[in-house]
Amino acid sequence: NEKNIDFMIDAIHALRQRSDHPFRFLMIGEGHQHERLQQRIDELDLNRHFTLIGSVPPEDMATWYHLGDAFLFASKSETQGMVILEAMAAGLPVVAVRSSGIDDVVRQDFNGFKTPEKQDQWCERVQQLLENHELRQQMADNALTFAADYSIEQFARDVREIYAITLTRASSARR
Repeated sequence: NEKNIDFMIDAIHALRQRSDHPFRFLMIGEGHQHERLQQRIDELDLNRHFTLIGSVPPEDMATWYHLGDAFLFASKSETQGMVILEAMAAGLPVVAVRSSGIDDVVRQDFNGFKTPEKQDQWCERVQQLLENHELRQQMADNALTFAADYSIEQFARDVREIYAITLTRASSARR
């Protein structure tokens, strides 16, 4: 499944065995697999640590991001750079499985961690952020700065592109 939710459920289960730090993982998004996933969470006795929130209107997402301390991501298929940037803009460091969509936004050891799709490595990075407050705070600050800079750069690129298109149209219209 494209969001790799089973990977995350298993990893959170493993994290609970590895760390006695209290944590809660909120999964946002509605899928046809809700019941199967809830069943898996029940089987692993993860209800105190793993909550399926269901779908959230886009305009409310920022509020949810601000509840968190980190943004955990395991999707490999779609390019989810935008989602990750939104999380960073709320000051969340990221732990993600390496994929095309995250490469330019997740800077290793700066605003988050990229791992192979290996549960122990992903889990280890999540545990680091969970247990090391200074590291998490530093990466949160970096994520915030990065997202702000990135959106300014992106805005500048968009504006340049709009000008280029407009100028091209204007000059071809005069011919």
